[in-house]
Amino acid sequence: MRNNLFFTISGLRGIVGESFTPELVAKISAHFGNLMNDGEIIVGRDTRKSGEMVKFAVISGLLSAGCTPCDIGIVPTPTILFAVKNKKSKGGIAVTASHNPPEWNALKFVKSNGTFLREGEIENLKKLLSKAPLYKRGEDIKSVRNEDFLERHLDAIFENNNFETEKVKEKNFKVVIDAANGAASRAAPALLERFNCSVIKVNCDRPGEFEREPEPTSENLVSLQKAVRENQADIGFATDADGDRLVIALKEGEILSEEYTLALFVYYILSKINTEKPIITNYSTSRMVDSVAQKYGVNVKRTKVGEAFVVEKMEEEGSVLGGEGNGGIIYREINFTRDALVGIAGILSLLYETGDSREFKNIIPRFYMKKIKVPLKKLDYEDIDKAFDLKKTVREDGILLNFEDGFLHIRPSNTEPVIRIIGEFEEEKRLKEVFDKVMGILK
Repeated sequence: MRNNLFFTISGLRGIVGESFTPELVAKISAHFGNLMNDGEIIVGRDTRKSGEMVKFAVISGLLSAGCTPCDIGIVPTPTILFAVKNKKSKGGIAVTASHNPPEWNALKFVKSNGTFLREGEIENLKKLLSKAPLYKRGEDIKSVRNEDFLERHLDAIFENNNFETEKVKEKNFKVVIDAANGAASRAAPALLERFNCSVIKVNCDRPGEFEREPEPTSENLVSLQKAVRENQADIGFATDADGDRLVIALKEGEILSEEYTLALFVYYILSKINTEKPIITNYSTSRMVDSVAQKYGVNVKRTKVGEAFVVEKMEEEGSVLGGEGNGGIIYREINFTRDALVGIAGILSLLYETGDSREFKNIIPRFYMKKIKVPLKKLDYEDIDKAFDLKKTVREDGILLNFEDGFLHIRPSNTEPVIRIIGEFEEEKRLKEVFDKVMGILK
C-alpha cells in the first residue's frame, strides 16, 4: 500500500487526491460489486466535503459491475448497516473516514447480514486491487435508487422495549448534542426530539465544517462542555463524524472519558435483560466493563482492536452486547454495529433511573487510564516483554501486558500511521511508572 493508504479491518482509507483517488474508489467498488454478485448495494456517506465525489465514484464502480446502488444520502454509518440488514440487500458501502481529519476519506464494506467484512474477506478484496474488475456490457447496467432510511432506524430504537421511552419523554430533559457537523447532525437531534428532549445543538448546522477535531475526546469537546454549563443542561452528548461513537457530558459540563460509554450502557442493559452470554470487547478497552459485568455474573471476552473482530466474536458466542472503549456500543437487538444513536437511547434511560447524570461516575469503579500515540516505527516486542518479565503476554494484536492491577496495550493503528499505547491501572502512580518505563524503551 502507498504511504497514507490503509486497507485494514477498518476499511480502505487515505488522503483524498493523494493516496485516495476516484479511480481507486471506482475500481475497488467494482470489485466489491463483483463479489456481491450483482444485486442491491446500499450507499451512504458522512458530511466530508470530498464525500459527494467519493460517493459518485462508488456508484460508478457498482453500476459498472451490474449492481443496483441504493443511495440513502448523508446518514450515520450505523444507519447504513441497519438498512442493509433490514432491506436484505446484497451489501453496502459507507463513505466515511470516521474520526480521521477532513483531508481523509474512506470506504467501509458491509455484508448482507449488516456487519462489516471480516479480516479474511478484507484480505481477499485487497488482493483484487492488482487485477481488473469484471465490467458489464452497456445493456446490463442498472439504475441508481434513492431512499431515506433514517426514520426506520430511529423507529427501531424508539420502539425497543428495553429503553424507558415514555418515562424519558415525561422528563423533558434538556440535552446538548455536538455531532461535529458530521453524519449524526440531523439524526441525533431528531432522536432526542422523539424522546421529548429540549435540544441545544452544537456543531450540527454546518455539514462538513469540522469546527472541532472529529474524534470525540475530552480535549476536543470544549464547546460541548461550555454549552452544557451555560444552558444548565441535564446531559450532553458528542459523536464522531460518522455517528458510531458516543461521548457523554455530565450535568455542569464534566466530559466523561469515552471509556465510560460502553460500561454505562452495559450496566443499564444488564439491569433489564437476563443473559448468560459474555460481553465482547477489545484488548484496549477499560476494565470498567469487567467490573460491571461481574456485578451481573456475566463474563467478558476480548478480541483484537476493530469492530469487525468484536462482531465476529459476538456471532460466535451469541452475545447481545459488545463494543469498544472508544465510545462504540453494540446492542445486537437493534443493530449489529457500533451505534451512537442506540447509545443515546440507553444513556437517556439510565439518566431517568439515576435522576442526575453526575451519578454516572458513582456507578462504575474508578480506574486510571492513559492513551497516547507516537509516530509509526518498527516495534521490538521482545524488548518490552523482557523489561516487564511477565509470565504471559498476548501477541495477537501488537503486545498486551496483563498485570494484577492493570494492563498495557501497544499496537500499530488500523487507521493512522501511528502506534497506539493504552494503559490502565488501579492507581495513578502505577500508571505513570509503567508508561515512563515503556516510553524509555521506545526511544
